[in-house]
Amino acid sequence: MNHQKLLSLVTALALCAPGFAQGEIDLKVTTKKGASVWLVEETNSSQVIDMQGQEMETGQTITKYLQFTVKDVDDKGVMTVETKIVRVVGSMALPMGMGDMEVDSAAPAEEEEEEDGMGMGAMMGGMKKAMTAGAGKAFTAKVDAKGKVVELMDDAKELLKDSGGGGRMMGGAAMSEESLKELVSSAFGELPAKPVAVGGKWERSDQDSGGRMPSNNKFDLTLAKADAESFEVTIAGTVEKPAAPAAPADADKIEGDDEQAEMQREMMKSMQMKNGKIAGLCKASRTDGFVTEANLTISMDVEMSAGQMGDMAMSIKIVKSMKRTTEAAAAPKKAEPKKDEAKPAAPTTGGGK
Repeated sequence: MNHQKLLSLVTALALCAPGFAQGEIDLKVTTKKGASVWLVEETNSSQVIDMQGQEMETGQTITKYLQFTVKDVDDKGVMTVETKIVRVVGSMALPMGMGDMEVDSAAPAEEEEEEDGMGMGAMMGGMKKAMTAGAGKAFTAKVDAKGKVVELMDDAKELLKDSGGGGRMMGGAAMSEESLKELVSSAFGELPAKPVAVGGKWERSDQDSGGRMPSNNKFDLTLAKADAESFEVTIAGTVEKPAAPAAPADADKIEGDDEQAEMQREMMKSMQMKNGKIAGLCKASRTDGFVTEANLTISMDVEMSAGQMGDMAMSIKIVKSMKRTTEAAAAPKKAEPKKDEAKPAAPTTGGGK
């Protein structure tokens, strides 16, 4: 009888063991001083614009090769992280049949033509600078044990100053304090502020105020998997127009004459966002603390009034991914030497007289 009771107790404990294993986990960044990782981030953005029944499509792809290095970790677990934007490669499908534009920060610099600041060359130059903003530069930030940036250091502020905003892109400013913080945090994945069990949920939100279309992004996060080696978080959420959107930081610098600038401001006031959705997945290592794979898709429909030009509707989709890479993969491929064209053989004259 005692043996039966002992067997029952052991069986009960064995059945309970998975429950203990699936208890709450306090996920933290485990990265050590000196640790480094190479990551590649790709962002695909597309817009379909409908104005008075006429459709226009634009799109761009930006690939950033990044190296993150932990320079120091203090006694509270706050890391000093250096981020190198090693190389940026981009392409843009221009509207109205204007063709495609490609850029590579590692390519030899092209000679800039003299422009009056308002011509097509100046506009193209501004877009290229926006797409490659920060390329070849490095900056540092303080990052807490939950992977959140608590402070951008002076070199980051100098980078923002030197870029001068870097022109504008489809989603807004090419570079801002928010975008630099997001870039650094993305290297460590999505971490909950408090311990959570597998299947547990938490929320976070942020306000994208850097672009021409301010939005509130609400994220619903779920710890889908976790073990001693890694963890996986699923992402869902919504994109909404702020109740009282702030004017873009450069609202007083909108290019064009006063009438055009006023029209753009009125368009933003009339803007309505619909069907804003967020979906994604983030996997990170618990061994070295860096993200291993992540993807995020944001989509929305936007309607606004263009004054005398009528109403305008846009469908916007942004797909972002991040994965590990190597220094060799980040380097531009060497151009193969051109083979000399074979010269036709000289006609033979023969030997005779």
